Amino acid sequence: MSIPYPFHYNSLYTTYFGPAAADILVKNENFLACRPPIGLTFSYALCYYSGPAVSTPVAAPGTTPVNPALPCTLSSDGKSANCTCYALTTQQYPPPVPYFVDINAILNLDLYISTVSTCGRDGAGCSPHDYTDWNKAPACQAVNRNWVIPTAQLLSVFSPVMSSNYTTGSTACAQGKYAGCMTAPCYHTGKYDSAGNELVECKCPVYDGPFEIGQPGMPCDANALTPASSSAAQTQYVWSAAHNPKLNHPDPPATGCLPDMAGGKGCPLYNPSATYPVSKGSPLCKQVCDSYRNDIRAGTATAPGKGVQIPYSCDAAICTTLGIGQSAPPPPNPLKKANILQNACAGLSSQAGLQAIMTLEEIDQCSCCASQVCGCANPGTDINADTQAEMGKLNAQQEQIEIVPQCQINGTLCGAQGP
Repeated sequence: MSIPYPFHYNSLYTTYFGPAAADILVKNENFLACRPPIGLTFSYALCYYSGPAVSTPVAAPGTTPVNPALPCTLSSDGKSANCTCYALTTQQYPPPVPYFVDINAILNLDLYISTVSTCGRDGAGCSPHDYTDWNKAPACQAVNRNWVIPTAQLLSVFSPVMSSNYTTGSTACAQGKYAGCMTAPCYHTGKYDSAGNELVECKCPVYDGPFEIGQPGMPCDANALTPASSSAAQTQYVWSAAHNPKLNHPDPPATGCLPDMAGGKGCPLYNPSATYPVSKGSPLCKQVCDSYRNDIRAGTATAPGKGVQIPYSCDAAICTTLGIGQSAPPPPNPLKKANILQNACAGLSSQAGLQAIMTLEEIDQCSCCASQVCGCANPGTDINADTQAEMGKLNAQQEQIEIVPQCQINGTLCGAQGP
């Protein structure tokens, strides 16, 4: 299939501070907020934590690393790096969970020009806070259709969904080579980490300049973490990094919040004391409630009125597992978090009513909240017994790893209580 943007490498200085390969972020508007496509399984890559030959944060002697090693191997000519990165899929992180593209780091020249023409030089013209503007940016549409770079199987973008598994903060480096992986082409390897997350290889351009690592207290030379006795000591590694001349750490969006987004900018959970612009009795709420009640996970409906209603089970777990509504971050536990998300949200991306749910959350600026806002989160009348049982299990699994579920925060989506 031909793509509408013939590939010409973008060597332009997209900002005063460097070319597209430098992954420059001047202000938060530069991050275009995108949502994955509805109706199909979709994957994108996250290289934000890639670099050295060992896992980070570095495990204490005698302990098991929390995260996988995500090495970025420098090429012999020093111009590119092969980086091991996470593959994120809509089976775990459904379309309501956004990802981000740095407008200054689009490696396809024609796509960059098209995106700047639509969104403005800094990206401010494609603000996601008007719910009709989601995926207005040509870059979002191109990533969703895999139209950025020929031969790529998926693309590298930014998402904060893995942030709870890493130490928050950054390390500023005055000068050095680093991999600028934004919109870089990535390829399946058949490899997975111990938590079941797919690991892919992304071919990232390398730039020499000031940069910031997305973790605190790290050596600017990624090779400094390679054990001298390791066979990897003969290989050169670089960090996957970016450069923010002002802040050193990206925190999109520029203002306000985004529904279902990990990190500090995610919109709040349902608040029974709040007043919402769209609520029970509205035409949109009718669509929302129909979706919640009728979107059943394939293979679970053994009779009419049976089966797991995926929107309810996903809302019971995904936002709290991503950190929304939590007063303190729980201890890192990638394996159990991955299992919770897979059990809660598998199949949601293919459900027909998802667009109505996403639209309401964007208007009302809340996360995992649409059924409660619309008054259709009632056990028995709205939520069937199978779903109640599933939500009860999901809530118990969250509590086991010190995540506070919505039931304890706002009294909703409690599920069937165990003995």
